[in-house]
Amino acid sequence: MQEYRNRDGFNNLSTMSFVKKIASRTRYAGTEGERDACDLISEEFENLGCEVKKEETEYIKSEYSLTIFSLIPNWLFLVFIVASWLVHPLTVVLLIVVCFVSMSKIFPKLEMRLAKDKSINVIATMNPEGKNRLILCGHYDSARVFSNFAQKYQKIFENVRPFFLLAAYFYLVVLFVRGIYIFAIEGFDFVSLLELSPRMTGVWSVVWWTYVVVFALGILFLTYGVITLWTDKFSYGADDNASGIAVMMETAKRFQNRKLNLRVDLVCFAAEEKGLFGSKEWVKKHLKELDRDQTYVLNIDCVGRGEKFFVYKGLGAIFKKYSDPMLCGIIDDICSELKFPLEEAWGGESDHAEFVEKRFRTCAVSRYNTAKTSIANVILRRMFGIPLKKKNIIRFQDWVHTENDTIDNIDERKLEESAKIVVCFVEKLDKMVELNKTLSLGR
Repeated sequence: MQEYRNRDGFNNLSTMSFVKKIASRTRYAGTEGERDACDLISEEFENLGCEVKKEETEYIKSEYSLTIFSLIPNWLFLVFIVASWLVHPLTVVLLIVVCFVSMSKIFPKLEMRLAKDKSINVIATMNPEGKNRLILCGHYDSARVFSNFAQKYQKIFENVRPFFLLAAYFYLVVLFVRGIYIFAIEGFDFVSLLELSPRMTGVWSVVWWTYVVVFALGILFLTYGVITLWTDKFSYGADDNASGIAVMMETAKRFQNRKLNLRVDLVCFAAEEKGLFGSKEWVKKHLKELDRDQTYVLNIDCVGRGEKFFVYKGLGAIFKKYSDPMLCGIIDDICSELKFPLEEAWGGESDHAEFVEKRFRTCAVSRYNTAKTSIANVILRRMFGIPLKKKNIIRFQDWVHTENDTIDNIDERKLEESAKIVVCFVEKLDKMVELNKTLSLGR
């Protein structure tokens, strides 16, 4: 803790000065830096008059375990492509659907069972008597640094990946059409679904060989990238996510002596960079006590550098789950009033994901730069009906998980803008709760 204490006291920190303190050391899960950051955050919230609790959480320490989980679906799909030479196409389609749906259910549970290493979530509460509850959350751990290979090809991968996804869906269509064609020629025979005989003959063999070669090369490239993804160095995580924790701290200060209708829980999650373990464990533990009709969630992640604000509208492709439109609307209104640029995002790579999955009224805010996305990504978004106004842009941060995510690269003006949005969000939501309470009493 000495390295955190040796300049200023804990009280009266500005948003930027807190970033400087927490990001003066790395905070990788399970390290001394993470434990010291946990103590720093707890002590500062206590000095602000919050009720502070620490709750143990578990995560998977080994990156190799997580690597295997991420690669299995890709290699399995290649196996199915190869198998489609001998197995009836409709059988392959059925196996792919059953297998991938099963994995989406089994893998999250298996990950939580394998999580044995310990870390700490920090929960600071203002106005604990409030009936309606706002959960302001973000993670305080930092990540390993990406390898040079990963940093060099990150943007290429982001653009190529949608082409492979689109090609995979197209191959399912090819298999389905081929299966119906076989039935039309040979007649329906249930036994044929289980027989092994060459299916991809003639012109179909060209399609099959193309897919085998392209996907094999692509998956080998992906496997090499994932295996060599991380170095032994740790990022300082000034933007990801000391900036989000600093904004939460600034919000607590602004409301320190103000009466609120809302109960506000400022939840600092551990082990987010390991796979959202801190938030998953916390939601699971508190699920029964949280009233979905009276609980609101705002996740804050990476808000100190990007050119534009992004609000997450939901996650998932086939089985979509949506963020709360009212909360997203509040962010939209605030950005319009303050003339801050706002875009829409879709995905679940931060701690809001578990709340959205469990159907809580959730919103998430980040700051990113923008880039043009590939035509394949635009097609996928239209194909699955992803409700984004601009389907041709993606969020992009080439500094996250690198040695460049340092205090020197935080933009103080942008950080203060982020704090302003969150403070305004709390004010507006608190007034809405007060109005609803008044209307209820008047009935």
